Amino acid sequence: MHLARAAQAEDARLDGHRGVMRAVKKAVVLALHPDSPKVGDPAVVRAASEWTAELEALQADDGLFAGGDNLASPPDSAFTINDAALTVRLLRDVTWPDDLHERLTRIVRAAAPALLAGGVHTPNHRWELAAALARSGTVLDAPALLDRAREWLSEGIDVDADGLYSERSPNYASRVSNPSLTVLADLLDRPDLLDVVHRNLHAQLDLTSRDGTVETLHSRRQDQHDPFPLGPFLGQLTRAALHHSCARCADGARRAADAPGVPAVDVLAERLLDPSLAAPLPAGTSPGRVRRLFRDARLLRETRQDTEFTVYGGSDVPAAGRIASGLACNPTFLRMRAGAVAVESVRLSRDFFGLGPFRAEEMSVSGDRIVLRETVSAAYYQPLPPAARHDDGGYALEHEGRFAARMSFGQRSRDPVTLTTTVDVRLHSDGADLTVTTDGPATAHALEIALSPGGELTGAVPLGDDRFELVAGTATYTADGATLRIGPGAGSGPDRPPVYRPGEAYTVTGGTDALGGTRLYLAWRSPGAVEVALRYHPPEWQTPGSTRSG
Repeated sequence: MHLARAAQAEDARLDGHRGVMRAVKKAVVLALHPDSPKVGDPAVVRAASEWTAELEALQADDGLFAGGDNLASPPDSAFTINDAALTVRLLRDVTWPDDLHERLTRIVRAAAPALLAGGVHTPNHRWELAAALARSGTVLDAPALLDRAREWLSEGIDVDADGLYSERSPNYASRVSNPSLTVLADLLDRPDLLDVVHRNLHAQLDLTSRDGTVETLHSRRQDQHDPFPLGPFLGQLTRAALHHSCARCADGARRAADAPGVPAVDVLAERLLDPSLAAPLPAGTSPGRVRRLFRDARLLRETRQDTEFTVYGGSDVPAAGRIASGLACNPTFLRMRAGAVAVESVRLSRDFFGLGPFRAEEMSVSGDRIVLRETVSAAYYQPLPPAARHDDGGYALEHEGRFAARMSFGQRSRDPVTLTTTVDVRLHSDGADLTVTTDGPATAHALEIALSPGGELTGAVPLGDDRFELVAGTATYTADGATLRIGPGAGSGPDRPPVYRPGEAYTVTGGTDALGGTRLYLAWRSPGAVEVALRYHPPEWQTPGSTRSG
């Protein structure tokens, strides 16, 4: 990969002040880096000056920048100031044709009081803000800014025993926490922070599939519903490989270099400041079978010779009792892949008071057997006691866990209705077996299996919108000759609709977390137990007759 060409093609302009400053940084890097086809280009120098003028106009009197969801935000402004202070450092020891260094320094100085006094509202904001304080304090020679960065660090780093930050997000790990902690380690003489970053990188590598995507099911942020590439970790993996002589990170850096999302401008900027980062990587290592249980996140990742598995039971929704920003809400509990055939998601939907799909509260692992459990409950309410009754019918507006009404729920006795679900997952070299056991009222359940695009499905009943129902026997899904067999079906009928229900938390506002693409449903009635096998077969395995569905 030629980083200079990639940097030139990189779309640095995002919305608002952050995008403007990134465009300035990109222009400076392209003008300075010896490998750049634009080195010393007067047009690039002029562009940097023009974008800096735009940035100057966006800075408010208090030194902050407005824009986005967070208003008058010190941490959001810190992203821009981090890039500005970095660019000041790039310009410090070089000859530049105009006064860009002084102008960017004034921008950093104007923001310093607000960053010094400002607060945050997400975990990663602390480290972004602290990094901006440390960088600003260094370029401005302002000890108070450095002390404030140390104050934020004194809270301790929100990393668990498995190396995952509390937000469990590869997006924020790669773009905020890891880069920020690396800056703080360098500028505040905190080498222990590099060890935190190194542990996180090993966690991310254990979460990375053969196709170069990092698992996101367990994330507490926006990326929990989308694939995330390894590319943004390139600079961090390169540094860890070189500075820790880490063969695992060296292998990861080579993989990241070929993945989407490489931040080429940032990588080149780091090499301008530290030329040792351009050194050849040490020899790598490509482990065969990798098995990692992330205990706090309740997520098992396993890569075998022919298959990959993710089993997940770490949703925050059961404990929090709601869907919310900052919570892990994804109800997918199993993913698996073998070659071109993949199960992108397995979810368990059910009709139970609009409380949504199965999300495990507990997860136990014993060898190749993983057991997920959940108990959900709703209630019917008895009349209010005489002392709590009002002739005008005016009662307190309360939310009782699933529904809100002026009913003074807290003063009423409850008749609970409870559903306990156990999902027993058994992993095999060629797939997995599921046993779903339910204990509670008679109601409809539907197992949703979302399949990778482009394959052919046979043995299932088309429902429209790329949805299918397996009524009896087995279904087969084939892509590039490899085949997945699924079954047996559990019957059909109007009392067991083959649908996915996201729950009232979404539908009350017209929203959903439903997946698209090819989805196969197996429907049944509880209580009882249902067994479903998902087994792969190599390309030479053939099924006569097929129906295109992807």
